[in-house]
Amino acid sequence: MSKATLIRDQSICTRRERRYKVSESMLRCEVALEEGGVRRGTVIDLSATGLRMVCDGRFDPNAKFSVDLATDRSFGIYRGTIRRVEPWVAGKSVLGCSLDDRIPEHVLQSLSSDSIIDRRSDDRVSMYLDATVSWQLNQGCVDAELRDLSSGGMRLFAIREIPQDTRIRIQIDLYGEMLVLEGRPVWQKRVEAGYDVGVAFTNRNAPTMVSKILGIPEVGVPEKPQAKDALRRPFAYAACGIIVGYWAFMVS
Repeated sequence: MSKATLIRDQSICTRRERRYKVSESMLRCEVALEEGGVRRGTVIDLSATGLRMVCDGRFDPNAKFSVDLATDRSFGIYRGTIRRVEPWVAGKSVLGCSLDDRIPEHVLQSLSSDSIIDRRSDDRVSMYLDATVSWQLNQGCVDAELRDLSSGGMRLFAIREIPQDTRIRIQIDLYGEMLVLEGRPVWQKRVEAGYDVGVAFTNRNAPTMVSKILGIPEVGVPEKPQAKDALRRPFAYAACGIIVGYWAFMVS
């Protein structure tokens, strides 16, 4: 994927918030641009402060808009800004947007109750980073992009299909630092201009890499030795007291 084909914004690339996938085509959006015109489409995923949607027509980055989210009923109108525009294919554009108006918790709960979004127990963080994918029988690398990340896997956008159940190597560009993860594709879906690929990690150091990407402490770090020593010390003192007392009894 050529970097020239994607219009990026640093704020959306470094976003680290809970994002929910929308069940396919269930949440419609009607986008009214500030400069004029109304476009229609569907929401792909959303969070309280942002969303990604597929809409008819071409769009410019940094354009202001208001969007009405609806099924058979409205879930509110929200103002926002287009931060990222993916390649225009078959008359549609994929838009990454930030919202000026936060989506209230009760609305997210209603969307979840109606099975429109999936509020899974395992936190999945949405973020956008350049990546490449390679595997043993493929010459060269396939350009890709990290879309979201959890402790057990990730979702990628790739410009071509990746063989199912093949061990793959994912190299992620973390703002100039290259990180490598290994995994296996467990599902993939044809989308506009490429494929969405779900990957399960297979390498043991995946938690370390995930923590580094998210900028959080690694989960499950072993307890510090001095802490363990502090716990052992009272037992050692008690054992010494028993031994000394027994010795004094025997010699008396």
